[in-house]
Amino acid sequence: MIFKKYICIISLSTFLLTSCNSTPIAQESTITVLPANTESFVQADTSTDTPSEEMVSSEEVLTSMEFVASMGTGWNLGNSFDPVDCTWLTDEMAYETAWGNPKVTKELIHFIKEQGFDTIRIPVTWTNHVSASPEYAISPQWLDRIQEVVDWCIDEDLYVILNIHHESSWLAKASTDYEGTMAKYKAIWTQLATRFGDYSDKLLFESMNEIGFDDLGPDRGYELMNRINSEFTDLIRSCGGQNTTRYLVLAGYWTDIDKSCQGILMPKDDKVILSVHYYSPADFAIAEAGTSWGYRNTWGTEEDFTYMEGQFVKLKTTFLDAGIPVIMGEFGCIIKDKDPDSRTLYLTSVADYCRDYGICPIFWDNGEEIDRTNLQWRTDNLAEQLLH
Repeated sequence: MIFKKYICIISLSTFLLTSCNSTPIAQESTITVLPANTESFVQADTSTDTPSEEMVSSEEVLTSMEFVASMGTGWNLGNSFDPVDCTWLTDEMAYETAWGNPKVTKELIHFIKEQGFDTIRIPVTWTNHVSASPEYAISPQWLDRIQEVVDWCIDEDLYVILNIHHESSWLAKASTDYEGTMAKYKAIWTQLATRFGDYSDKLLFESMNEIGFDDLGPDRGYELMNRINSEFTDLIRSCGGQNTTRYLVLAGYWTDIDKSCQGILMPKDDKVILSVHYYSPADFAIAEAGTSWGYRNTWGTEEDFTYMEGQFVKLKTTFLDAGIPVIMGEFGCIIKDKDPDSRTLYLTSVADYCRDYGICPIFWDNGEEIDRTNLQWRTDNLAEQLLH
């Protein structure tokens, strides 16, 4: 999300050019010319017609939709493993507490499970924990720590989504240096897929976070996003083990509903899930009092509900009706300067709409809502209403 998230809007050199099973991965010599072949993509259907056989079979649709339904309601472990560019730190492991949260504990993960959450999304920024080109080797200490927390979640029978998070400083360069950018991208994901290759379907990989390529213009930006998501899918599948059938979460364009409905094509794979985020209207969900571009402290008018429902209808007609499952990878609203009742209504409304449409809602919490030291909610009755 765009707030620090509220504030900060083995040599692998040869291995990286091959998939995990040593099958070559195609590298493009021309950076900004994107492939026109759409045969490997599922075209989202914006009509009310029955999806064609080229999309997905009814059995595959049922399987993927049921899987997302089983994920229940989720919670984001925000601002713990996703801090980025904390140049004042001398110990890389101090990144975990750099944005003000305490170290993640097994007790916290147990508390999240006890509250009724079924899924934890673990945002992780890797760029400050990898070596230089061409190896891009992930720090063993950092990877071990992430695995420890993933294991705690699995032990609690939670679904876990592991991603690459605040990576836009280098990943956005794919629009001008595709080959160089993808070398790093594939290096990171190859290592993650290898480390977690034997984990069950309880672990999902998410291709990226909030990324777009607006410098290319809409059409070519969408093409590049689709290309990266497709190569991500192929790479993970090639890594063997449970990765051949693992559910993969593919980020929408900027994870924005409107833009994703306009330009995202999903690979022809029966275990891919689209991820979008919801922070609309921004002047309520993320703006503090005095924000120059707009601010409001209440939400809940007829117009507000009409807009929210319209966004979910777009997801339904574009993706869900075509057999493409969706998760709401993040949704949230800051506490500061907000009417408490409006905030609770907003959050519960997003979650309720998600459940009504068969979308897994994953609440964004950067430490502002759940006190991770004392293990308690800061908003009275929110847990009961959000997780009912």
